[in-house]
Amino acid sequence: MKVLVICRDNIGDTILTTPLIGALSEILHCQVDVLVNSYNAEVLKGNAHVAKIYTYTKTHHRDNTSSIIKIIAYRIKILFEIKKSDYDAVIIGKGVWDKRALHWVRFSKAKRIIALGKRPHPKITDLIPLCPSPYVHFVELFHHMLAPLGIDSRPGRLELHAQTELVDFYRKRYAINGDKWVIALQLSSRKVTQRWPAENFIALARRLAMTIPCRLILLWSPGATDNPRHPGDDDKARYIAEACRDLPLTPIPTLTLSELFAAMSLCDLLVSSDGGAMHVGAALDKPTVALFGDSDPGHWAPWQVPHRILQNVEKDVRTLSVDKVFHAVMNLRAACRDSQGIDKAVGD
Repeated sequence: MKVLVICRDNIGDTILTTPLIGALSEILHCQVDVLVNSYNAEVLKGNAHVAKIYTYTKTHHRDNTSSIIKIIAYRIKILFEIKKSDYDAVIIGKGVWDKRALHWVRFSKAKRIIALGKRPHPKITDLIPLCPSPYVHFVELFHHMLAPLGIDSRPGRLELHAQTELVDFYRKRYAINGDKWVIALQLSSRKVTQRWPAENFIALARRLAMTIPCRLILLWSPGATDNPRHPGDDDKARYIAEACRDLPLTPIPTLTLSELFAAMSLCDLLVSSDGGAMHVGAALDKPTVALFGDSDPGHWAPWQVPHRILQNVEKDVRTLSVDKVFHAVMNLRAACRDSQGIDKAVGD
């Protein structure tokens, strides 16, 4: 049996499909191929459950070396490759199917097209309804799409592979030797209501450094704020690093997803707003303090890792206090030390 999984959206959604991909491979023992875009492709790098990865580029992700004509020509090439592959089933790995995903489906010749959503479509043979409960995680929703193929199992852990050589390189470059707790502060979020202010990160860093022996690493989306393709937080990171020069805080610029995976692998605990980076942390098995704005923690919480969720009545991360985040970090750290027997420098 051959199955094509379409993951044409963001990093987080792609990570959340990895338990589904693993189940297809391990339970059905079928060939699993995945269609991704150039932005999220690195999420599946090194995933042994994936036989083949088709990677296309969205026009707004293209760089100066790629013309729109070249991008479209390569997409056509992929479409014909998919057509020749004779897939038995296609799964649309998205919270709600859309027409752009169906554009790829039309060429697959698959007998079964499985998708989540409310609206039926002639091409979709198995439409899985959305669960009305706010407590059903999207990993579980994605897993429901396996039922038409005879799989009735609980979803497993997320899967993501950091390159060992890159992890070792960062560990040596930044002299992170594991004798103290390493806490990663991840600054970036696309949504305005999920962006914790720079001043709050500075205050949190100071309070943590004064309270426990620790190393703090700063992570963020690279680039300028006004970058039309991928807005970044270089200015915000620079401002925080400058204000924390007297603290054990190390900014680690990461220009690729592989670099982000490696840098985040160094930490023992992650502080991040809901988003792709938060799911990266969960996939790397990092205990996480997750700051939620107007997204639903029931659907998007860090999957199967120790975590603390912070969300206020305003549903705006910008109004979460430093005090609340600090206490959540300390509480989660203590819980992890107790359950895992981690005994690094205590100091508190």
